[in-house]
Amino acid sequence: MPRYFYSIYGPSICDFLSLKRSLGFKYHAGEYELGKLDKIAHEREESSIGITRELANIVGAKQLNESDKSRVNRIQIIRQFAFFLNNTGHPSHVPDMPSFKSSYTPYIFTQEEILRLLKVCDGIKTPIKNPNTGMFFLPVLIRLLYATGIRVGEAMSLAISDVDVELGHLKVRDSKNGKQRLIPFMPSMALVLQDYLKYRSQRPVLKGVDHLFVNPAGTIPSHYIAYKWFRRILFKAGISHGGRKAGPRLHDFRHTFAVHSLAALSQKGVDLYYSLPILSTYLGHQSLSATDKYVRLTAEMYPSIIAGVNKICPHIFPDHSKTDSYETD
Repeated sequence: MPRYFYSIYGPSICDFLSLKRSLGFKYHAGEYELGKLDKIAHEREESSIGITRELANIVGAKQLNESDKSRVNRIQIIRQFAFFLNNTGHPSHVPDMPSFKSSYTPYIFTQEEILRLLKVCDGIKTPIKNPNTGMFFLPVLIRLLYATGIRVGEAMSLAISDVDVELGHLKVRDSKNGKQRLIPFMPSMALVLQDYLKYRSQRPVLKGVDHLFVNPAGTIPSHYIAYKWFRRILFKAGISHGGRKAGPRLHDFRHTFAVHSLAALSQKGVDLYYSLPILSTYLGHQSLSATDKYVRLTAEMYPSIIAGVNKICPHIFPDHSKTDSYETD
C-alpha cells in the first residue's frame, strides 16, 4: 500500500523514494522514517522546502528506549534525504552522524564445530507426530546457510522453483537490498537438496506447496521455530550460547561462510585483493565496505594468512584493531 505524504516535502519525498527504488533498494524503513519527518513538518506548518537545523534536531532526537544503533540508522536516512534536497536546489542542513561503535562481534564457527553441529542434526529423530517440527527442514537449512552464505530470511523465502540442483544454483529473489542474484553451490549441497526434495515429495500433504522449507503439515515455518531447534542443536553439540542477542545465531553461518571462504581462497593462492569484490557480489553486499570487515575476523582465526598477504600488499586491508559493526539481518 502506498504511503501518502501531506507536508510541503511530500513531492520531494516521493521523488527520493523513486530514485532509491530505481537503484534496487526496497527502502521500506526509509519510507517509514521519512513519513515521520513529513508528519512533523505538516504539524509545524512548514511553508518552504529545506531542512533547517531545528527541524533536523527534532526529527533526529533520541526516542524513548531507542538504541544508539537505531538512532544512527534513522539519522542516516535524514542525511541522505538532506543531500538529495541540496542536489535538487533546496538548501538543507545535513545533520551530523552521532558517534557509535558496535561492541558485537559475530560468532565464527570452527570447522570442527560445523561438523559437530551437522552430526547432531543428523542424529536427531524427527518427531513425525508433531506436524510443526522444525527438524523436518533444519538439517538442510543449516547446511545451506553454511554452504552458500545467504541470509536466513533469503533461505526461508526460497521456493522449490528457485532451486536448480542440476545446474547447481539458487535464485535469491527476496533479498535484503531488493536485488535478485544467482548463488552457485557445490555438488555435495546439490545431493543434500536432492535427498530433501525426494523425502519432501513423499508427504502427500506437501504436494502443490512450492515453498522450499516447510513443516510436515505443509505450513511455512516461522524464524522462531528454526531458532528454537537451532538452540537445541547447539546445546547437544556442546557449543555454549551467550544468551539473548549474544549468539551464536543462525545468521552467524553467513559470517562463518565469509571468513572460511576468504581463508580457503587465500590458502589456494588467490590474492585477497581480488577475492573481496567476488565475495561481496556473491553475498549481495552493496559495497566492499560491508565485506572487508571479514578480513579482521579472518586474521584473528588465520593470522598466518593475513601476515603473508600484508608482506605483498600492505595497507590494503583495514586496521584489525578497530571495532567494526556487522549486519544483523
